[in-house]
Amino acid sequence: MNLAEVERGLQQRQRRRAAAFLDGLRFLSTDREAARRAGRYQAEWAERGRTIHTADALIAGTTRSHGAVLLTHNLDDFPMRDIRVQPPEVAFP
Repeated sequence: MNLAEVERGLQQRQRRRAAAFLDGLRFLSTDREAARRAGRYQAEWAERGRTIHTADALIAGTTRSHGAVLLTHNLDDFPMRDIRVQPPEVAFP
């Protein structure tokens, strides 16, 4: 999860509730393997004519490195087939 993007999108009245939710999550570090995978994603998709932004590539690389599931509303930003990507509503109905 990219905390910076969440913080940017919050309205003032949402901050307390969001902080309580976020404090209960485990955050994953972007390690060397995640960074390597991110670069590979960008190279592989560039060959197909598609740009993967560095932030998205790092998020995807971190997801893969940790064997995690990526929860996002931006499904189209993560075309990689070797990671699990789903909308948050699936995990939190």
